[in-house]
Amino acid sequence: MKTKSGMCLRIAIIAALTAASVTVAPAVVSVADSATPAASAPGHAHGPVWRTSLAGTLSDNSALFDIASVGPNAAWAVGTQYVDGVGQGVILRWNGRTWQQQSTPAVPETGVWHAVDGVSAHDVWAYGWDQVGETLAHYDGKRWTQTPLPDEKGYGFAKLAAVPGRAWLVSDTAINSYADGVWQSTPLPSGVHINAIEARTAHDAWAVGQFAYAGQPSRSVLLHWNGRSWTETAPAGSALGITAVYQESARSVWVTALTPYTEDEPQQTKVLHWNGRTWRDVTGPVDGLWANAITGDGKGTVWVSGDPYGYEGTALYWRLRDGAWTSVEGDAAPGGQTQSYDIEALAPTGRTGQFWSVGFYGLITGESTSAQYELIQRSTR
Repeated sequence: MKTKSGMCLRIAIIAALTAASVTVAPAVVSVADSATPAASAPGHAHGPVWRTSLAGTLSDNSALFDIASVGPNAAWAVGTQYVDGVGQGVILRWNGRTWQQQSTPAVPETGVWHAVDGVSAHDVWAYGWDQVGETLAHYDGKRWTQTPLPDEKGYGFAKLAAVPGRAWLVSDTAINSYADGVWQSTPLPSGVHINAIEARTAHDAWAVGQFAYAGQPSRSVLLHWNGRSWTETAPAGSALGITAVYQESARSVWVTALTPYTEDEPQQTKVLHWNGRTWRDVTGPVDGLWANAITGDGKGTVWVSGDPYGYEGTALYWRLRDGAWTSVEGDAAPGGQTQSYDIEALAPTGRTGQFWSVGFYGLITGESTSAQYELIQRSTR
């Protein structure tokens, strides 16, 4: 039975990228958005659609893991590709017209760029790793420079968040905060696994995940930073594994979660909302995917995505607007029979009402072989 959670998911992705595959010509899509829109779910023909903006331009063993957008003309997507069996970290930049791979000036080399966040077009952070070690880099609008790491490393799977004047790098051992050239670390108890962090201001941030330790009951972990300390606000008795977080405002926070794994039963997606006092289950009809990505426009619209159940079909998105959930299928990548669409991260494109998604998809190349390619899609509204 397939399960999805935190570090296990990341390890599985990297393992898949290193697996042997048949070399085929990539299903290349123009770096400008494709002209063919995705079909909405039945009964929602006039709803939003997701169009492919980039697919298959990297190697046939590639994936994207995170995206940061600071406006309609500036976004960064990060991931990896394998060339001749060697992992190469990839940073892609959107300039308002096309996605272009960043190499100069001075992009540090690493095997995987795992996380990215941006404050502005002149303040972007990226975190990566390989067998040699971990890398944290900062972009000032002209060039990338490598930044010293905290003592508490992320072991390849740390999460990143940035606001003006401060950045966080969160591992399963500590929440590390960087400001004025100095790192400060808040240790985490053994068994805590952080799957996502998001910061709205230097005094308002959330780190979410779950606690899982041999011999002890699993439980949700939702930590809030108020500018002075981290306080746990998880629902009492909840065994959900929190996978992603989106801050709409100081009193409106959304998370996606997965129910505990049970043999022969698929894990179910849950969506929870914090109103400043309590958490409430607002999942409604959301179904058909393991959700590990959530975002919104700050005006009440929320998008959720992740890995659809099964191994066939396009990417699946759910939108919440005016209290109603709508399912929307993503654009199908051209070039052959596809499977295993997986959306790893979502981000709004500024205040345009559109959104980005990044992840990867599988292209079937033979009876028992497939190639994996990066995927970027954008919603029409």
